[in-house]
Amino acid sequence: MTLKKIVAIVRWEFVEKVRTKAFLISLVLTPVLIVGFSVVPGLLAMKPDTRVRNIGVIDKTGKVEFGLASVLGKKYKLENGKPNYEVLNIEPGNGDRERANRMVISKEIDAYIVIDSSIFTTGKFEYVSENVSNFRETERIQSTVKDVVMAIELEKRGVDPRIVKEASKPIELETVKLSKEGREEKSEGGVDFVLGYVFIFVFALLILTSGQLLVRSVVEEKTNRIVEVLLSSATADEIMSGKIIGLSLLGLTQLAVWAAIGVGFAGQLAAYVRIPDHFWWLIVFFILGYLFYASLFVMAGAPITTEQEAQQITSYVSMALFLPIVIAFMIVQNPNAGYVKLISLFPLFTPTMMALRIPVQSPETWELISGAVVLAVSTFLAMMAAGRVFRIGILVYGKRPSFKDLLRWAIKKG
Repeated sequence: MTLKKIVAIVRWEFVEKVRTKAFLISLVLTPVLIVGFSVVPGLLAMKPDTRVRNIGVIDKTGKVEFGLASVLGKKYKLENGKPNYEVLNIEPGNGDRERANRMVISKEIDAYIVIDSSIFTTGKFEYVSENVSNFRETERIQSTVKDVVMAIELEKRGVDPRIVKEASKPIELETVKLSKEGREEKSEGGVDFVLGYVFIFVFALLILTSGQLLVRSVVEEKTNRIVEVLLSSATADEIMSGKIIGLSLLGLTQLAVWAAIGVGFAGQLAAYVRIPDHFWWLIVFFILGYLFYASLFVMAGAPITTEQEAQQITSYVSMALFLPIVIAFMIVQNPNAGYVKLISLFPLFTPTMMALRIPVQSPETWELISGAVVLAVSTFLAMMAAGRVFRIGILVYGKRPSFKDLLRWAIKKG
């Protein structure tokens, strides 16, 4: 292979793709969509009410309604200082629910609750509304009714509720992570878990972006017969290497821009980010994992000739990226389980499995070395096989080769 030709192909792939409208639009639109789908819903969910909500109460015990009105009025307020909830008593008796239902439908009240004497034994009551999916409101009502009922029960037994409230104040847990060298460091377990998720997200994003571009580029050049012109000036290995490197640089450019945007908007969160032990191992698995998946995309994409097949192939190859996400909570609970170690040594899952395990509880050194060796050998074999499949597949038109054909191409020398 000639380095000069590879560099020329790298430059061509990078410059041609980076100038396209689709790339420039995705460069801006993707982070906007990520923020829109992840941050905006949370902000909207936390948005405070702007008006007083009327809650009807059918209190068949005659004991809960007054305490409920008092506690809700003190506990939840609007921004202007007015109570967030106004409690309206609905006299219990014949047809009480029908009256309450009409009040809800006519918008006199937003919802109503039904409390009978069984609440002191079963702890259950009813909440009735046209919208029972307002989880913030139902949680508030449930919590307040629980406090009122508890206070009634305590007073009945001669216990001062204030003493119980003081004794039952929340206890905070601070987590301290112990490294294998015996070093203690305060750490939020959730932050370590999120770091692994971020790695998988970035890794998958790069694989999906550059992998799809790689497959589509091959399909487009086969359809237009451009690849035959390229083969007159460069070898198949040079073309394959140039495509992989050029589109990798394109993906890294996207990530760099998105990272700069993320740092700009979330700089204040940097204090909570902790670099895990053996962080450089994450970089090793990232690079080897990318090359391994790039080789799979080359092998999968070289024989196909249509855009539809390209989408199917990329989706099949990409499915393996998300297995660790499916079993993430099992991994976090027991990162050193035998089946976790076994899956970590399977090349398709090694990069993402290690990405979850290293921040949570770093594997033993022998596991890291074994995983890197297995992935490196698999990457080397995959690159060799990809080169062989690519040399033959880029010139195949018409009939789609079978799996047996692909296997024969991959192991055939010369």
